[in-house]
Amino acid sequence: MSSVNTGTGLRERKKQQTREALHRAAMRLYAERGSDSVTVNDICAAADVSPRTFFNYFESKDGAVLDWYEEQAGGSLADRIAARPADEEPLLAIYEAIKAGIRRLQQSPTWREYQQLMRQNPRLVPDSIADSRRSQALMCEGVARRTGHTTDDLYPRALAAAAHAITRAALAQWDPTDPDSDLPAILDASFSMLASGFPLPSA
Repeated sequence: MSSVNTGTGLRERKKQQTREALHRAAMRLYAERGSDSVTVNDICAAADVSPRTFFNYFESKDGAVLDWYEEQAGGSLADRIAARPADEEPLLAIYEAIKAGIRRLQQSPTWREYQQLMRQNPRLVPDSIADSRRSQALMCEGVARRTGHTTDDLYPRALAAAAHAITRAALAQWDPTDPDSDLPAILDASFSMLASGFPLPSA
């Protein structure tokens, strides 16, 4: 039994390594050439894998850049919100789930490069917006699961929309090119403002 488990673990590690190699290759080539000048074959050559292998992991070249981070953040945001301690207020549960995910993302060597890339490549914006809408929907789902509401009810929708907007504002305030720009601290300040009803800061 242990040999089977060892073999399975090795296969999973190799799959993860291949996925990461494809992601890193896509990130590097997009940064060097711009997204329009990169093909799936270019990414495969840089990662030393076949196109057939590529499509076992990603549906498109943009997917090799954009689809990496939910997995790295620890899985579905809705699941992470729902799994927070039962006595946490829903807004705090969203905040803690997002913060934990970002801490995991910051361990990725391509996290800052990814943020810079998204700001420098307008062609990726529609996919980024679609991903952002999905994140808000997952927040709504997580809140609904915690509170016994449905995702069509106003409370989870409104709370998810507010939390999503404040997260986007924090990301926009953060400067990925500045090593001293502290995203968790910006998130802390942003969610604190939301929780307290946006009192006017002192001059």
